[in-house]
Amino acid sequence: MTTNKSLTAAIRLQAEALGFVACGITHADAAPESAARLNEWLASGAHGDMGWMAERAGQRGSPQALWPEAKSLIMLGMSYAPPEDPMRLAGEAGIGRISVYAQGQDYHDIVKKALKALARWLVAEAGGDLKVFVDTAPVMEKPLAAAAGIGWQGKHSNVVSHEHGSWLLLGAIMTTLELEPDPPHPDRCGSCDACQRACPTNAFPAPYRLDARRCISYLTIEHKGPIPREFREAIGNRIYGCDDCLAVCPWNKFARLRRARGAGCARVGRSSRP
Repeated sequence: MTTNKSLTAAIRLQAEALGFVACGITHADAAPESAARLNEWLASGAHGDMGWMAERAGQRGSPQALWPEAKSLIMLGMSYAPPEDPMRLAGEAGIGRISVYAQGQDYHDIVKKALKALARWLVAEAGGDLKVFVDTAPVMEKPLAAAAGIGWQGKHSNVVSHEHGSWLLLGAIMTTLELEPDPPHPDRCGSCDACQRACPTNAFPAPYRLDARRCISYLTIEHKGPIPREFREAIGNRIYGCDDCLAVCPWNKFARLRRARGAGCARVGRSSRP
């Protein structure tokens, strides 16, 4: 008979075989503080004109608000650590800079394909009902990933892994199975503020807090109107997204080491959402 412990070990092995570099498990009611933090952020207007974030805030704040039958979440990360320095074109005014995640195949397709394969395997192995998500539903992947132990939310608000740095795509599987949870990952940012200092448009009013209205990723991807004049000079030659706050993260040295040793990397990237 398959035990809970042996099942979770098998899930990790299967996830790795499908290209995921990080896999963690948490309860469906993990990160209960996320709803209040989200509502505070929305009330401040920092989401800009991304009205869809406010429209489903009630479901976004809790996995069980989205799917009450869910018992566990399997959080997964796929690396997209770039082979070259993403800042290398910063001084090339005649060349447009495109965010790393947008330089390859659509990450939704790649990650969802792997998630569905893992989901099929899990149902065959242990039964239960499940749903898969990759940045396409009101799921707060980042705090849930931290709760599942695959990294922590850095001061730039994105997930950071001590093995894979800031270059992680996140996917989630919600299941009615009750799986053994992993401990949450502690914050390892310490006194570092490299990401805060690197932002060209001062989009971080405080550590761990992003004002999307000033974020270049938002301004060049999500924002539907003209880019405000106050940000145009700072945007420079960026035409789609921005990686500066991720690129300067010291934890990325481990991602580079793993790539140098032959670790795989998907040619895809993080959500275009700030």
